[in-house]
Amino acid sequence: MEEKNSNIYELINSIDLKNLYTSKEEKKTKEREINKINPADCLYDRVCECPVCRNKFKTKSVRKSKIRYINNEIDLKPLFEPIQPDYYDVVICDKCGYSAISSKFQKITDSQAEKVLKIITPKFYPKQYPDLYSIDDVIERYQLALLNCVVKNVKAGEKAYVCFKIGWFYRDKKDEKNELKYMEAAFGGFKVAYENESFPMCGLDENTLLYLIAATGAKIGCYDESLRFLSHLMAKRGLSIRLKNKIYDLKEFIKEKKTSKK
Repeated sequence: MEEKNSNIYELINSIDLKNLYTSKEEKKTKEREINKINPADCLYDRVCECPVCRNKFKTKSVRKSKIRYINNEIDLKPLFEPIQPDYYDVVICDKCGYSAISSKFQKITDSQAEKVLKIITPKFYPKQYPDLYSIDDVIERYQLALLNCVVKNVKAGEKAYVCFKIGWFYRDKKDEKNELKYMEAAFGGFKVAYENESFPMCGLDENTLLYLIAATGAKIGCYDESLRFLSHLMAKRGLSIRLKNKIYDLKEFIKEKKTSKK
């Protein structure tokens, strides 16, 4: 037995861990490299063609190789350095005013395009945005996308998704009143989408949407309803470890909020 153990120790000693672990100094070096990157260098101009008026224009996009994921909040709001890719996810035609999140921009019917030209275009005035959007620029662009969603009469899930993102951005602005207003709209829309729409919905699978309904409900103080959706989610098989951990964190968040209100 001792001889077998010694063989194991010899094997362990021969393993080179340099490619498995990053030293603290190497980690700090990488962090310094990220911090040195000019946020403007993370952006590039992408050429788009508007499906409504066929205008060709440039829109800012994020070079994902230049940014680094840090963490996310209880409702999956991500934090990146040195720039937030969600800030640049809305595309706006500078001629007719048609606007949508990038994954939905080309998905428009002829009847929807007619509505955009009739309702959006006459009131639209092109705006020259800076390369680096301010938080007010971001909110304005997403609100135009939401207005287009309403004019096109898209499904509840898409409208809720845009409202949800706007709620995030008001949080970045530390405007709690407007954050809650948009989160409430997202909460209602997500529930309708869950009952009536197919998946994936705006890139969200069923489990992720269930979690977001619960997290959004918790954010706006609907704790009991949030817990009901969490129970429904936890009853599902094959949940990832990451999602299970998020569920645990959300339950703790709700518990703390309910306790603080007593």
